Amino acid sequence: MVMAVERISKAFSDQNRIKIVKFLSEGQKNVNQVADKLNVEENLASHHLRVLASLGFLRNEKKGREVFYKINETKFISLIRTLKKNATFKEILVRALEDGDE
Repeated sequence: MVMAVERISKAFSDQNRIKIVKFLSEGQKNVNQVADKLNVEENLASHHLRVLASLGFLRNEKKGREVFYKINETKFISLIRTLKKNATFKEILVRALEDGDE
């Protein structure tokens, strides 16, 4: 569990990965679209997408020569349920939900 928390924390400590999750909340996107949105090279966008996918937070689907990524809602729900079991994290989650989209 500790190792998983460390990997997840490291994955979401990068602002570009947070931006990717927000962008993908609008629907599936390909690497090029993500790179354009982040204003980075495709290889960097691809790296960030692979990190999130390797942890299970994204799913990908190949369509021809392009790979499209989308959020794996099941993984996020599982993470939230796990965090809710810890009183401190539960309090943080409740406050975050109350704060809205700040």
